[in-house]
Amino acid sequence: MSFTDKTWAIPVILAFMTLLASVLLSFSEHATRERIEQQKRAILLRSLHTIVTPDAHDNDLLASAQPVYAPQALGHRQPETFYRGTKNGKLTLVILPVVARQGYSGDIRLLVAIDADDGKILGTKILEHHETPGLGDLIEPEKSPWLKQFAGKSLRDPVPRLWKVRKDGGAFDQITGATITPRAVIRALKNALEYAKQRMPEWRQLPTRQQKTDTMQQTQANSSHE
Repeated sequence: MSFTDKTWAIPVILAFMTLLASVLLSFSEHATRERIEQQKRAILLRSLHTIVTPDAHDNDLLASAQPVYAPQALGHRQPETFYRGTKNGKLTLVILPVVARQGYSGDIRLLVAIDADDGKILGTKILEHHETPGLGDLIEPEKSPWLKQFAGKSLRDPVPRLWKVRKDGGAFDQITGATITPRAVIRALKNALEYAKQRMPEWRQLPTRQQKTDTMQQTQANSSHE
């Protein structure tokens, strides 16, 4: 090969190597994004399964996600997402995001799982709050069992007028030294039950995925090994 031929070949080889590197980098970034998405799904699913058991539904909870924006009823400040659990194509539960705006130190963000048949609370989870350490933060289940008293409660037990702390003539325990925070949470849970009761017939008509998808099952398998 002459010097001229080598001079011509070098830029071609460099261009090819650059193209190959770009392709490999692109493939690597795509694979990384997929892993990150799977990890996010696994974390979200674990979060949802802290308030409902996996056997309470046979569908892909994450695929059931629907937008909801109810600033008056649920305190939303921006569009949120709720989830529907089904079994054999029948709606069994909903998981609603709720914002208690009257917290002592600002908004309290919660998830509330509600049974689709009897309207009972299946579970609740505090997502975010800024309440006073040692007082208002006792709404966290890791620090106090206070939140557990709402499991199994509905608008029939107790009746709506009793959805208050005992200090206000209601049916629920308060937190010693912190009344504003419990009031806000109880009001938000009651609002969630009322909203769910009103919208449940509409939610029953939404399309459902009867069985968990392969992706969902893989996500659960991955989360169990993390």
